[in-house]
Amino acid sequence: MAQIMAQTCEFSCKEEATLYCKVCKQFLCIDCKQTIHDKFPKYKDHAVMNIHQEGNCVFRPHPVCETHKDTFVFYCCKCECLTCAECMTSTHNEHKTEKIKNVADARRHNVNQIVQQLKTKVDIVKKKLETIDTEQSIQIQADCLSYVKKVEETVDDLHMIVDRHKLIPLTTASDFKDIENEDLGRKRVFFRRRHDETAIRLLKFENLLKETHDSTFLTEWKALQTDVQMNNEETDDPLVAPRRIESFNQKKLTKFVIDEIDEKFQMKLKEQEKEVVRLTEGIGVLTGELKEKQEQLDDLSKLARELKEKKNELVEENGKLKTEIKERKVQEISK
Repeated sequence: MAQIMAQTCEFSCKEEATLYCKVCKQFLCIDCKQTIHDKFPKYKDHAVMNIHQEGNCVFRPHPVCETHKDTFVFYCCKCECLTCAECMTSTHNEHKTEKIKNVADARRHNVNQIVQQLKTKVDIVKKKLETIDTEQSIQIQADCLSYVKKVEETVDDLHMIVDRHKLIPLTTASDFKDIENEDLGRKRVFFRRRHDETAIRLLKFENLLKETHDSTFLTEWKALQTDVQMNNEETDDPLVAPRRIESFNQKKLTKFVIDEIDEKFQMKLKEQEKEVVRLTEGIGVLTGELKEKQEQLDDLSKLARELKEKKNELVEENGKLKTEIKERKVQEISK
């Protein structure tokens, strides 16, 4: 069978050629180009092309039959290959053949259709890539930005609601602390004055005890009678414990926050609770009606049983009557 000759490197090896030098008019592999061809300065400006990328732009010698080294003249339809004149009298004898030009023209037409299809696909894919890089990319970015903005706005609103309700108990605690601290300040002033007065009086009497001269002692004692009277008349001032702030009501704060969030974002939780209550009441009504219907059904079933029993009794009586009538007829005939 004839075969199209494969392109091999024509420099120093027989590896598959991927390049073609237009000046040298030779095929070469990548290694030979780098190690041999490009080493010579005179080859520096040669145009070297990739035979797979350039396609028919690269000069290629006309293929010949590898078996007989002769030019191809026919195309074997059975073997789907090119054949020379000698092939037609040997391996391809009596095979159906076509002119090479006819087959080539048909293939060119087919390739042209493929090229047009590929161009259309390339344009379609190109437009899709453009859509990805423009519209879809912008849409994703815009959607995400809008989403994030909405999240941030919602969280900010929630923070404002929580902070506003948080401020109420914090203000209550702050006001309570200020009032109680003022009261403590008044108590502090009062007991500091009482402390100073009592300490001065104590010092006077301690100094009096140090006096050893009796006349002088009595004279000073008399002078201190007012202090003695005050000491006897003074009562112990109790220290009243400060007021205690009432316990923080977590449920109350939580309810206020939830109610405002419900109103702000129209979650309609209350309406849903009312709907649940309404449905529950409806279920109760339906249950009552169902119970009443069941009782009516039981009554009807009981009545049906009674009618069936009555029917059986009537059938039995009817049978007895028929028997008696037959017996009477028999007796009359006997007479």
